Amino acid sequence: MKEGYMNSAEPIGSAPGGGVRDFPPIGERMRVTYVDLWLAGAVRDEGQAQAGGVADDLPRPWDPATCHDPQLRREVWQWLDQVADWINTEYAWDVDGLIPECWYLHPHLVHDLGTVADQRRRAGWAYTSDDLEEWQRYCLPSFLDRMRNRIRSYCDYTHKAHPGQARILRYNTIESVGARRAWYDMEVRNVPAHDDRFRNGPERIPPVGSLHPLPGAGA
Repeated sequence: MKEGYMNSAEPIGSAPGGGVRDFPPIGERMRVTYVDLWLAGAVRDEGQAQAGGVADDLPRPWDPATCHDPQLRREVWQWLDQVADWINTEYAWDVDGLIPECWYLHPHLVHDLGTVADQRRRAGWAYTSDDLEEWQRYCLPSFLDRMRNRIRSYCDYTHKAHPGQARILRYNTIESVGARRAWYDMEVRNVPAHDDRFRNGPERIPPVGSLHPLPGAGA
C-alpha cells in the first residue's frame, strides 16, 4: 500500500470507476429522529401508556412532507441528494437507469426515493446480508422500473414540465370541484338508513338481553 494513501482527503471511490463507496450516512438530526421513532415503537410493542398522538406526530425521514422542522428537512433533502448520486454511481450503468438530476422536481421520485433510501439504510444495519439481498433484488429494481416508466425520455437533457399539468389544473377548477362535491352530497343522502350507523354518535353494542334469540333458544 502506498504511503499516505488512506490519509488522502479525497474519499476512496468518489469518482465513477474509482472503487465502491459507502452508503451515505444520515445527519445528526435524522439520527435523533430515528431514535425517537425506535423508542415510540418499543413503547407500543410493550403495551405501555403514552401520550395520545405523540408518536403519530413524529416526523418520518423517509417521507420529507412529514419533516416540518427546517433543519431536519434540509438534512433529509441533502441525504436524498447523496443517495441519488450513490445509486447512480454504484448501481446504474445504462443511462436508462440513471436518476435524473431534476429528481427533486418530481414528487413521485421524491416519495419513492425516500422509501428506497430508508430501506437501504435499514439493510445496511442488519446482522446478515438477507435484507441487503432483498433490497438489491426487489426494492431497487422496482424503483428504477417505476422511474423509467414514468419519466421515459422527458428529462433526458433538461427538466420538462409535468405532461399532465393541464388535466391537473382542470381537476381543480371551481366547476370541477363543485361538481364532485355535489355528487358526494347526493350519494351521502341516498345511503340506506340501516347503514347510517354513526349519525347519532359511535355505534354502541346493545345489551345481551336485547339481542334477538337464536332459533330454538329457550325451547
